[in-house]
Amino acid sequence: MSSSTSAQGYSLRSPYGDPVLMRRRFIETLGLNVTNIGTDEFDPDGPWVSFRLRVRLDADFGVQSDETDPTTYPDGYVPGLQTAPVDLMYGYLDARNLAHGILSLRLGRQYVVDPLGWWSFDGAWSRVELPVYVAFETYAGVEQRGGLPWSTPRFERDGVWRGDRTGLDAAMYPEFQQAHYAPAYGVTVESFRLPFVHARLAYRKVWNTGTVVTNPLPATPATPPSTTQGWRIASERVGASLDLDHEDLGSLRSGAVYDVYLSRLTSLYSSADAFVSHAVTLGADVDRIVPSFDADSIWNWFAIEPSTTAMLRGDAQLSEHLDTGVSGGARWVDRADGIDGARAVEGLGNASARYRFHAGTVGAAASLDTGARGRREGADVYGDRTFDKRFLVSGRVSLYDWRDDWQPDRSATSFGYVLGGGYRIGDLTEVRLEWEHDTNRLVGQRYRVLAMLNLQVTK
Repeated sequence: MSSSTSAQGYSLRSPYGDPVLMRRRFIETLGLNVTNIGTDEFDPDGPWVSFRLRVRLDADFGVQSDETDPTTYPDGYVPGLQTAPVDLMYGYLDARNLAHGILSLRLGRQYVVDPLGWWSFDGAWSRVELPVYVAFETYAGVEQRGGLPWSTPRFERDGVWRGDRTGLDAAMYPEFQQAHYAPAYGVTVESFRLPFVHARLAYRKVWNTGTVVTNPLPATPATPPSTTQGWRIASERVGASLDLDHEDLGSLRSGAVYDVYLSRLTSLYSSADAFVSHAVTLGADVDRIVPSFDADSIWNWFAIEPSTTAMLRGDAQLSEHLDTGVSGGARWVDRADGIDGARAVEGLGNASARYRFHAGTVGAAASLDTGARGRREGADVYGDRTFDKRFLVSGRVSLYDWRDDWQPDRSATSFGYVLGGGYRIGDLTEVRLEWEHDTNRLVGQRYRVLAMLNLQVTK
């Protein structure tokens, strides 16, 4: 069993003046891992059953009552804001090595990580490993969505503002949609136990259900918004990845995602690393992103601006204690402002160095992003040190400057620092305290105090 407790207080002002937010957040995570259920000894090659659970409470005692009260619309009410939301991050029963090691099963809330990215659902998952180095994964259930019990919106597609509309009149925030269960299923084919090669092909389809507003701008205030209902596609995508790895030469990784609903490629990437020596690695990355949204989103009707990033990088272990890294390249965005063939091009650069000694670390990092739309550059210097193997002190200083050529009044220089300390109570328990202060002319002074307690209990 493990737990993590953190409490933080912070204040910040909107770049436009009011409002000033005063927050008092308390975050608690609790994890449970039970293995070898029903057996006395663990056999990694034989059948075994486990149960895994992690719950997160993200309470904010600084939320004012008018922010969650629909009767204060439109002055203070924030749709979907909760004072103490509970997130069941995952909780599933896991059975492995069934049917002579061929079959594995999972039931409950779980994560899926495949060429389509991170995803979470409630349901059943199975994996069949054939003796010909090919594995098949299938799963079915409902997508985790914000507004449903013990859920967050972080795994659903962008473009739709969903949540719990309980207590809201139909004319209030019609663009804030009532969350409904989203049935889904997926299939993955994967190679395994092959030397140097790992390939995956994944398919996933998700449906929207329930009633959804199709026009949040009715003809008159007394006219209810138009709606539609029933099952309809939320997303349907296919993804593939190929990884080639050699422990002495390097690696090559590539992948692509095709959106079946939009009929276009939405992601392409390729990455190569060359192990020049035991201390030097050179690499190159190319990544193209085409924005895509939930099929219910109005953003599907607007022009999009794909972006492509190309970078060269190098990492060197100069000594037992010192390592450095540098990267540089460009990003270009295909403009959608009516100018044929126009592209906004930006130059990118990063550099870092870190020195590790027996009781701590010191380091620095700098970045540059400049182009037709403006520029941003800055640097961080940080360090930490342990005393008597129990006490920890840490600090960070940062200075960044940015210029927005499209909105010159939003340009500023920002300075910030973090001071922290901690104490290790035992091998698995520690407490930490941090103070953070950031300032620039747009937001004034921002402060944050963060206290953390990490605890692990093993049998």
